[in-house]
Amino acid sequence: MARLSRWIAVALLVSGIASLTACGQARRDTIPHDATSGGQTLSEMRAAVSDIPGLSIDVGGGEPPNVKGNTGYDIAVTVSPGYRITDGPALITFLTESAWSVREGYMPNAQISITVKDDPGSGFDAAAAAGEAGWIEPREPVPGSNGFTVANVNVRDGTPARQRLGAWPGAVPAVPADVTAMK
Repeated sequence: MARLSRWIAVALLVSGIASLTACGQARRDTIPHDATSGGQTLSEMRAAVSDIPGLSIDVGGGEPPNVKGNTGYDIAVTVSPGYRITDGPALITFLTESAWSVREGYMPNAQISITVKDDPGSGFDAAAAAGEAGWIEPREPVPGSNGFTVANVNVRDGTPARQRLGAWPGAVPAVPADVTAMK
């Protein structure tokens, strides 16, 4: 009898895993991915970000859908020593629109996360700049950020950011001038 109970438990576990896998696959199949035209490639986006003086891109790429079917996009940039950000809202807008324009991988349907590493004394805050640019609710800079700040732009259906971005993949934004300067 104990052996039969174990087999039943194993059968239930296997069927549960199969159900979750099928559900996750169904969600994954409904999310647009790998657009055949429009936008730009990931390597083109990385090159464009690297064209901004004093800025290097550390990470750039989309994520496959999680079990809930949510996808996101993460970009991390570093401000080189001797440089500073002079127009944070323009930089955050460029990075957000750049992420939305990448046609490779899955369309972000949850958030675009932008991380900026800068000199701790710079006072730059990515979320405050995103607020100024209208991508998220405005807020005050976080004191003591140690130069590592993050802005999470909500790109779910119906959000102001998603409406502002338009269809995916979006148009390739022009590389902004004067968003950084030498100290």
